[in-house]
Amino acid sequence: MAISKTSFINYTKCRRYAALEEIHNDKLSSDMSLEEYMKEEKEDQKKELLVGMFEETDDGEIDKTIKIDKQLEALMEYYKEVEINAGLEVERLFGGETVYSLDTYHQESFDFSLNGIKYLCFVDIYNESNNEINIIEVKATTSRKYKKLEYHIDKEKYPLFIKPDKFYHLAPDPKISKDYPDKINKLLNRYSEEGKYIYDLSVQRYFIEGYLKENKIDKKINYFLAVLNNEYEYDGYKEGDKRVFNTDAYGNRIIDIYELNDITKKYQPLIDEERKNLEHYIFESDPSPCKVSPACALKKNTECKYKSICFNMLPEKNASFNYKRFVCFKDGDVKYNKYDLINAGYYKLDDVPIEWLTSENHKIQRDCYDNNKIYINKEKIKAGLNSLTYPIYHLDFETLPCPIPRFKGEHPYYQSPFEFSLHIEKSPGVCDKELDNYVFLARGWEDERLELVRALVEKIPILETGGCMLAQNVTFEKGRIKELSEIFPEYKKELLAIRESARDLLEIIDNNKELYKSLGFSDYDSSTMNYYNNLQSGSFSIKKTLPLFTNLSYSDLEIHNGTEALVEYANYKNMTEIERDRKQNALIEYCKQDTWAMVEILRGLRKCVKE
Repeated sequence: MAISKTSFINYTKCRRYAALEEIHNDKLSSDMSLEEYMKEEKEDQKKELLVGMFEETDDGEIDKTIKIDKQLEALMEYYKEVEINAGLEVERLFGGETVYSLDTYHQESFDFSLNGIKYLCFVDIYNESNNEINIIEVKATTSRKYKKLEYHIDKEKYPLFIKPDKFYHLAPDPKISKDYPDKINKLLNRYSEEGKYIYDLSVQRYFIEGYLKENKIDKKINYFLAVLNNEYEYDGYKEGDKRVFNTDAYGNRIIDIYELNDITKKYQPLIDEERKNLEHYIFESDPSPCKVSPACALKKNTECKYKSICFNMLPEKNASFNYKRFVCFKDGDVKYNKYDLINAGYYKLDDVPIEWLTSENHKIQRDCYDNNKIYINKEKIKAGLNSLTYPIYHLDFETLPCPIPRFKGEHPYYQSPFEFSLHIEKSPGVCDKELDNYVFLARGWEDERLELVRALVEKIPILETGGCMLAQNVTFEKGRIKELSEIFPEYKKELLAIRESARDLLEIIDNNKELYKSLGFSDYDSSTMNYYNNLQSGSFSIKKTLPLFTNLSYSDLEIHNGTEALVEYANYKNMTEIERDRKQNALIEYCKQDTWAMVEILRGLRKCVKE
């Protein structure tokens, strides 16, 4: 059989994965067709897009369990643009002969066979120059995670990656830094945000070196990672209909390239051990349960597809790790993260020993669970409600975090707004779902941000009316408004006034320590949540809090979440006019539901403190 790089990465996560894939000895002599490889590669790229969209822009509460949808194909063209621009950058920087293609048929490939298994990989970009081979792996992520890695010498900070020439390189070990080794270990953790892409390249290196050894080829090979430059700002330049990404006003290029020879070399013995484990998993298939680990990626976009089998002991709600903002519990010097809890047999909320609960919020949550009751701090909720000023402008944006910037002033994975909904609550409870609602929706695929900004400042005239803008996880809306104020400075005064007035619905239902201390509450009350119901299962997302106060549901809508919304918008150009009209109506109804939900939650809170 043939094992691709993607299959190797998946099969080595645990012995059970390979067994559940039903890999049998009778398949070991078969090969992998190019079509099978391409299909596997495409699914992996779509998953990578989803991960990038969330990990690069996570400044609001998002659903980490969105599954890959076939319509995500609409964004694949942007993934291809990343590859094209990486190829152009390699040609510019390396010289020599460069091979890269959107078509896997024309990419360079390497394979070798060992113990009856063929290991196969294609190379994103292959370059030969100065008698050396350069292998460049392209990832649709950004360099932000690598640029923020720093180590310390005394109290001074130093970047882990430096750019002495045209590439980024690992800074040499200064030997006197206490945390330099810790940062290197992050890169050597295949499940860390920083390490997973380097691990991918390291597996590529393992396959290539296997090929060289098998064919007795002796040639120097260098290994690079090409990613999007998070600091790059697009100036809007086009040639015809094609965006051209020249050096920006700050000297940035859209692609950053990291030379990773040393760190991928450190990975090789680890990957060789994994290869041996893989052979054992295949030849001695064992589908019985095994310990869970970060490899399972539970509740993340990279969640293992066999989650329903391996985690069938967990309840759908109120699992042991569903305590609010849970990171880990401590039992003396022993720490338990969510995987440790599961492996130790702590499955439900009440399986966790009460003495482990040191957070007051966790104690409140446990009391609600054990005694089947609802926790309400009426005085705090009343004070929070009374601190709101009217009219309240309930606001929600829908955005497209596109890997490649589409419009002037945007950078990779910029949250580009294409829709907003607004419900205006004139005084407490006075708001009509239809009459007091306004929705702006971009009707085409061109830049309609200026029209969106004009509508926003017209419909939220804070400077004239006073009041406040209210959103759930308001940091997200504030971020978008600030960005728009910088791109459209002629509306900066009005936009920043809206931003300055912003309040968060979570302040009322959950908490805001600074707010409640300023309102005269004790340290204890200021530190604890205002409301909790077991149905929340530790979450304060709008999808969890809405059913507590109203019969409204997203299940009746054609579009159920923000990811589906952005995918439908991205699909505009692939729709017929009739299809686009229907989807645009669905987008309007979805976004309208988000702001109406906030109106209803406020009504529910007012009602519960009166009862």
